[in-house]
Parts: sequence; C-alpha cells; structure tokens
Amino acid sequence: MKKIFTVIATLIFSLSYAQEENLVRNENKHEFRLDALEILAIPNLEINYEYILNKYSGAGIAASVSLDNDYKEYQAYSISPYYRQYFLNKKDFGARGMFVEGLLRFAGGEVETNDFNSPTPVNNTTNEGNWFDIGVGLVVGQKWVSDNGFVFEVSLGGGRYLLDESNNEGFFRGGVLIGYRFF
Repeated sequence: MKKIFTVIATLIFSLSYAQEENLVRNENKHEFRLDALEILAIPNLEINYEYILNKYSGAGIAASVSLDNDYKEYQAYSISPYYRQYFLNKKDFGARGMFVEGLLRFAGGEVETNDFNSPTPVNNTTNEGNWFDIGVGLVVGQKWVSDNGFVFEVSLGGGRYLLDESNNEGFFRGGVLIGYRFF
C-alpha cells in the first residue's frame, strides 16, 4: 500500500509540475501605451512605444501633440527618446516593476511676447513666433504587465531645457499610461 501511494503521489506531483512549465508567459518585446491622464486633464495626446531589450531594460520613444490651442505656448509637440532600467523585478520575463528612465526631449511650441515699450501705450504690439528646445530629464515609475499583455503604468518626473529658446525652464513627464505588449 505504501508503494502504491508513493507512485500515485509522484505521478500527481510530476503532472502538476509539467503543467506549470507549459504556462505561456508573455515574452513579447513591443509595447504601445497611451497616457490617459494627459488626454483627460490637458488635453494632450501622448503615444509611447517601447522595445524590451531584456528583462531589466527597455528603450523607446514618446510622441506628444497638444489638442488645445491654449496649451501650445507651453508645448505644441514633443518627441522624447528614452532608456529604462527596471529594478525589483521578480518575474521570469521582466521589463516590469519599478523603473528609472533617462530621456531626451525635443519640443516646440508658440510664443507670444508683448512690447510694453511702445511709444503709444494703447498700441502695444504683440510678437508671435515659434520656439524649439532640447531637454534632458529623469523619470521614476512602476509598471505592471498581465500575463495576456495588458500594461498599466504610473510615472512621475521631469527635466530641464538646455537651449533657453522657450519661456519654460523645464518640463514635466509622467502620467497614468495604459497599453498592450505585442509580438
């Protein structure tokens, strides 16, 4: 009886172990995300693409376009290439968990300046133009990825413009992003 119990127990444990190995892990390397917070709050459309290099790092690009004319003075568009390093990752296939991101930002917008030194105070002139600037920044955040590929991310950070072409000294980067990890 003892031998039969040992054989049955061994068979059950080996079958359950085999089922664990057959679980499909999401090892896709291409990820697309939308920033839901910016769409609702500003309104601004930001689309992110990230290529997963390995379970500890990824590289990507974010493109942002303003949907509101009042916001274009701050930033009408931006393109931000970035590199991420993931920490505290306990999953077999990573690029999830806490991360630190270094980024460059190429941004532009519109600028209005008032000339208050006009000879007649009634006819103050307004100069309109465009600006373009390059900045560097740092972001920290947390990313969750489900087994079927759904992605949820929360991040916060910012940076500083280097060329002083705009009225802004720095920029904000972060938000609540949702997306999907593909092929």
